Amino acid sequence: MNIDQMGDKTVVLTGASGGIGVALADYLLANGVTRLALQYRSTSEELFAAVRQHGLDPEKHCFRADLSNEEDVRALGENISAAFGPVWGLINLAGSTSNGLSWKLSLEEFQHVLANNLTTTFLACREFIPGMREADGGRIINISSVVAFDGVAGASHYCAAKAGVAGFTKAIARELATRHITANALALGYFDYGMLYTVPDTLREGIRQQIPTGRFGSAAEIGGMVMHLLSNDGAYVTGQVLHINGGMYG
Repeated sequence: MNIDQMGDKTVVLTGASGGIGVALADYLLANGVTRLALQYRSTSEELFAAVRQHGLDPEKHCFRADLSNEEDVRALGENISAAFGPVWGLINLAGSTSNGLSWKLSLEEFQHVLANNLTTTFLACREFIPGMREADGGRIINISSVVAFDGVAGASHYCAAKAGVAGFTKAIARELATRHITANALALGYFDYGMLYTVPDTLREGIRQQIPTGRFGSAAEIGGMVMHLLSNDGAYVTGQVLHINGGMYG
């Protein structure tokens, strides 16, 4: 499958309203993934504007859902199937984090971050895997993080959740391999969008200085890997954690 053929395949991107999500949605649309279903949790004019720039109607491509809620995920699957038919690719980008030292975190906050990163990934996969199995093919790309592998102070819950995403991905890859469905995780470093700009400038500069390449990543550097994994050329890559972090880990 080349890029031109991707227009025939339906791809779901969760967490599309975040900084990386909007940029990745724009990249996929620009590279021929026009049957793109975009999940968001709250209204995002930036996402809607990105869809309009490609001559598409946000009402047909953007789907509101809380991915930590089973009923919402079930309704999301039904709505996307009704609009686009069978789903070929699922990219689980949805997630969130907060700051807090491990011994000061409440159980509620710990579970909240796990729910928004790991449980959301599980529920979305559970919703779309049966259709992929029926079609005897598909692609799952789950988003993990560099912090799952090298840790970061003040985010033990997020590190645990993203490590869980990696383990979950490896397990489903084995479960689905005989049905021509691949499952891989992208462990992302620091990218020039979204949450990175919620921290003070001095802290952001300190992070940049820790990156061997000396810069933050771009959506194209995620998108290129995503396009490869979605294509036929990526059919033999499964059960892998692919590190995209400018040399920080891997």
